[in-house]
Amino acid sequence: MSENVLKVYRSEWKFYISLVEYHYLKGLLSGIMTPDPHMEDKGEYYIRSLYFDSVDNTDYVTKVAGIEMRKKIRIRIYNTKADAAKLEIKNRYNQYMLKESLTIDRDVAERLIAGDYETLDNYSDTVARKAKNIMETGIYTPKTIVDYEREAYVYPEHNVRVTFDKNIRAAASDRIYDSDLPMTPLLREPVMVLEVKYDQVLPQFIKDAISTARLLNSSVSKYCMARELVG
Repeated sequence: MSENVLKVYRSEWKFYISLVEYHYLKGLLSGIMTPDPHMEDKGEYYIRSLYFDSVDNTDYVTKVAGIEMRKKIRIRIYNTKADAAKLEIKNRYNQYMLKESLTIDRDVAERLIAGDYETLDNYSDTVARKAKNIMETGIYTPKTIVDYEREAYVYPEHNVRVTFDKNIRAAASDRIYDSDLPMTPLLREPVMVLEVKYDQVLPQFIKDAISTARLLNSSVSKYCMARELVG
């Protein structure tokens, strides 16, 4: 079976921002960074993630407790009619993040959702083996779906990526491919989430642009917000 594996070590910072801060930062960043080509002509793109957790909610508990070493496992799609999905293990130590990602077929995603961990045996890479071991050992099951629209800007040096996540909403469901799934807003409008990701060093001029907004780094977790609001 064909596969596509990606591992990325990065720093990651998250902020809650207002609509005023969004327009201010967008004006600055759009002049020094390049719009993500995934946005095409729409100015943003859609993301939906289905989060899994263990029988005793290990990943949720370690995040809430502020444990520095923690992880999340999710299936991510960018279109509810897509034939493929991303199986991701997001490992975190303080502000440093390693995302292990594997492209899987839709039928594999649906089997995982149904609890068939052995479907990952169709892949020979380490991401599949690691995910299967974690999910099988911890008896991982789907917990919640989170989706939102993302506006993104990139800069090639140190692989910088700055994103604005808007209209964040959730559902206590495993129906990731259901385009009509009722969703509940997680944040009161017009609050959104700003994420800054980069390899090794954040270029000073981008750091300076963001710092002019006087933002405070926040412990933002869409997964935890979803679990607390919708279950």
